[in-house]
Amino acid sequence: MSNSTPVWHRDAKGARKRHVRIETIGNTFLFFENQWRSEAYYFGDLVYRGLTGGSHVFGLDDGIKSRPNWEMGFTGDPPTELMKLLPKIRQPMLSGVGMLIIAFLCLGIVYFGSPHV
Repeated sequence: MSNSTPVWHRDAKGARKRHVRIETIGNTFLFFENQWRSEAYYFGDLVYRGLTGGSHVFGLDDGIKSRPNWEMGFTGDPPTELMKLLPKIRQPMLSGVGMLIIAFLCLGIVYFGSPHV
């Protein structure tokens, strides 16, 4: 994989984002940073968590260990060579504006549907 795509990683032990290099081996990948190397992770254990701060964020859901703080993100779009291995990037069904409209409609129904004293 080319080093031109910024990749960051946050493990479950700390809140610090590491700007890392990702290496793939079959259907697994590892992170490298200076003298540090992560354990191997499976692409099949990744779930898409959404777009946060301009980064597509993926989480780890391996079903064995609970790692809610584990994150991997790509600033911008993920590299094309990884797109077939990563989970599908799904756009939310409702945007923030859509949710706001639904909230106001619900409030209106409750307000106008309740008997006024």
